[in-house]
Order: sequence, then C-alpha cells, then structure tokens
Amino acid sequence: MIIENQSIICFASDPWDSMWRNRHQIMYRLSRTNNVLYIEPKIYTVLGLLKKLLISRSLQNERLKHITNGLWVYQHPFWGVNSRLPVIRQLGRRLRISAVHHATRKLQMKDPILWVVDPRLGNMIKYFKKTLVCYHVVDNYTAALYNSGKTREDLKQAEKFILPIADLVIVTSPFLWEEKSKYNNNVHLVKNAVDYEQFAALQSFNNIPKDMEHIPKPIIGYIGAVNEKLDYELLDTIARKRPRWSFVFIGYYSNNPASPGYYKFVHQHPPNVFLMGRRDVKEVPSYIQACDVCIMPYLRDNYTKAIDSLKLYEYFACGKPVVATDIPVVREHGQAVYIAKEGDDFVQKLEEALISFTPERRALQQSIAKQNTWDKRVEQLSFLIQTALHKL
Repeated sequence: MIIENQSIICFASDPWDSMWRNRHQIMYRLSRTNNVLYIEPKIYTVLGLLKKLLISRSLQNERLKHITNGLWVYQHPFWGVNSRLPVIRQLGRRLRISAVHHATRKLQMKDPILWVVDPRLGNMIKYFKKTLVCYHVVDNYTAALYNSGKTREDLKQAEKFILPIADLVIVTSPFLWEEKSKYNNNVHLVKNAVDYEQFAALQSFNNIPKDMEHIPKPIIGYIGAVNEKLDYELLDTIARKRPRWSFVFIGYYSNNPASPGYYKFVHQHPPNVFLMGRRDVKEVPSYIQACDVCIMPYLRDNYTKAIDSLKLYEYFACGKPVVATDIPVVREHGQAVYIAKEGDDFVQKLEEALISFTPERRALQQSIAKQNTWDKRVEQLSFLIQTALHKL
C-alpha cells in the first residue's frame, strides 16, 4: 500500500524537466495519493540575477506550477539570491524560506515530510515544522568526479550534518548502506527500478526514432548522462577498433567538460560516434529499442562502486543485450549481462552479444525488470515511512 494524505516537500538536486531519475519517479507516484511539492535547486547569484534581467528584462517567473495529481513544482524566486557576502547570503536565504512557506500555505501543507536529496539543502530543515526528515542518498556524492573538489568537500560537510539528524535514511546500493549506517541507525536499502510497462511495451513495434533511421547498424547504444563516470579511453578504443559499428549516446553532455578524456571524447571522437543529447523520458524506450546492444562503459572507482544504475533495469525491460564493465551492480546480475574488462575484451563481448544473445537470457532480463518496478519501490518506501512515523 502507498501512503496517503501526507504532505511531502522534496528538496531536489535537479529540475523537474531534467533527465528523469529516481526522485522524479518516486515523487510522481507519491503524488497520486499525497500532496507533493518538488523544490527545484536553482538559486540565482547576484551576477546571475543581473544577467537574467538584461536578457529577459523581467523578473517574473511561474514559481509554483501544477504538474499532475497532487504534484507541484516550485522554483525559487529570482530575488532570493545567494552571495559570498554574508549579509546578502543571509537575506537571500530568508527571502527564499519565506517564499517557500507562502507556497506551502497556499497548498495547505501542514507538518510535511521533508525529503532531502541534496545534502547541502539539509540546512532548510530547521525552518520547517515537520513530521519526518528523510535523507535519500542516491550516489556516493563525495567521490563524483563531475563535481569540483570544493563541491565534494561541501557535500561531505553537509552529510555530516544531515545524516545523524535524519529520522529515515534511504540508500540505493549496499556500498552506500555500509557507509551511511556508520552515522545513522535507521538506514534502509531501496534500489532503483524501472517503469516496466513503459519500456517493455515497444518490443513488438518497429518504432525507430527518425534521427536514428539513417545511422548505420549495428548500433551500440548508451542512454544516460555522459559525464566523468564513463571510461573514455575504453570508449575511444572500442569505437576505433570497430569503425563500421555505430556508437550512439543519448543523454546530456557538457560542451565544456572538465577532464581531458571527457573533453577529447566530446570534441574529437571518431566519426562512428554519435552524441545525440538528452531526450524526453517518454522517448527513451524507443531509443533503446533502436539499439542492437546497450552498454554501461563505467570506470571502476569509488563512485561507480556505489551505483545502482536505472539504465540497467531499463535495458533489461527492453530485452536488449547488455555489455558492461565489472562494477558491483553489474556483477549482481552477471548471468544477464556480458561483463567485459579492457578494450579487446569489451569488443569481444560486444560481438558475442550481437551474435549469441538468446531468448533465455532475454527472459531472465525481463524477469529481473518485472521484479524491480517503481510501483514496488514506492510501496517499500511507504512501509518504511509509516514505520518511521509510528516510532516518533
């Protein structure tokens, strides 16, 4: 059973219309029976405010937007700026808090559950009368190479604050469970999942996106954020070893990537590599279906050690052969995935996946996907929330 008649404020780490991740899926489902306010993270600096004013000549924005059911998305006001100057920073924070309180009163949200995804937003907790604080740990933030050293340190300090005071801590991988259990006695593993019906539905249709129709086959596809977690040396090697194969990447990528390997891959990749950019969540299944093999070419480090990848479940639901590097979440499903090591071995596994992918392996993949749906995850979360509420 899903919890009902609760008010939930989610302090999110990404906009609602960005690439959908676990917080989007969870809040969307919780809003069917609860009142949910999804607070987007963007806060303007003084310089950003001036740029916005120069470009648009207006500081008007729709701060509170109804999405569906009981789901509302909130944007901080432009005038609630952040700054290095303590006086302006404090004033901006107070203005933002006042504006959020106004939104909660408008939505008649009383004593909400505070759902914190970005630990740096944990400092908002003290400004709300709440029933429960849930800290949702979705990544090993302090090991994420796409964050600067300062950002990783800020995240580390923020976690030190929020972990001990959270009433409930949700993590997405065994590695995170071991780490966070050192600081809180109520840590629970709730893995990622898939909207199975959405991703499995297209298997009987040849619905190839128009921008994929003229890409030469076989298509080796990756769907997800193109950032520093990927092994770009490996990707460059396999793309050059098989110049007649097409390597397609569907997901956000930066035009100004930080690491040299990432920069080289984005700007100097071989001609058989196609960086397509992000697509709407509703379009993602058709792009996966257009691929002959799907890949997870991750580095093996402390960040990917903590990953429970959404895309793995999505690949499985679509019934696509999967080749991946040897990280814990992949090893857990080793019978359903072709696990590869260095470049030559990755190419060999790709060839095996193209030739020898069996109906039995596809059935195993889809069985795993069916057992890991977002509806089941939200039921699990509802039970944990109810239990935590009864203990307070």
